[in-house]
Amino acid sequence: RKHERMSADLQQEIIDICRQHDIVILCDEVYRLLEHDPANTRIPAIANAYEKGISAVTMSKPWGGCGITIGWLACSDLGMVQRLVDVQYFGTSCVSRASEIQARMVLGASDKILEERLSIIRQNKELLQDFIENKYSDWFSWNRPNAGAIAFVKFKGPWTSEQLGQHLAQAGISIKPAYCFTDNVTPQVENYFRVGFGERRMPLALEALAAFVEDHKGSWKAAMVM
Repeated sequence: RKHERMSADLQQEIIDICRQHDIVILCDEVYRLLEHDPANTRIPAIANAYEKGISAVTMSKPWGGCGITIGWLACSDLGMVQRLVDVQYFGTSCVSRASEIQARMVLGASDKILEERLSIIRQNKELLQDFIENKYSDWFSWNRPNAGAIAFVKFKGPWTSEQLGQHLAQAGISIKPAYCFTDNVTPQVENYFRVGFGERRMPLALEALAAFVEDHKGSWKAAMVM
């Protein structure tokens, strides 16, 4: 169902269909543990929810360990686990010892790291929400995310997201326009861009973006009435 957020009910519906047809589900769960309100939005890992479910996880997103080349697959089907081991043996038999040690250190401090990262994400999300929904709702809109630290935002002005990105780059502000995510940039998606809000310095970028909007909103209005 288009644009529907994943929920426990939708997850179960997918599992029921896959179970009926003996289909394996491989689920990318790299943003798991970064739910903004985990008590109300966290759903079971697919490896726990479905006997043929495989959860894929890396150190990069929840713990910020992008340089730690360690990840794992979880699955309750031991036969599937063995098949995965057989297929991936030569690529995983000699894991970087440095990465392994770093991963153990990071996971040992997991609770503290996640608490800090979620604090930053929640604070930045509030700032971004105020920017989009209150201060500059004439120019931007979004579907407010409930997990992770990225959002797709729609620009409602006269430029495509690629044109907006070019102008923002000249001001030292970075976004990822629609063309970064599809080879076919249609009118339905050309005004969308991705932003991240998981870093401490994000408020400074948002201030710069606000100044940019203030400098250009007059010309945007004029262009849209022509």
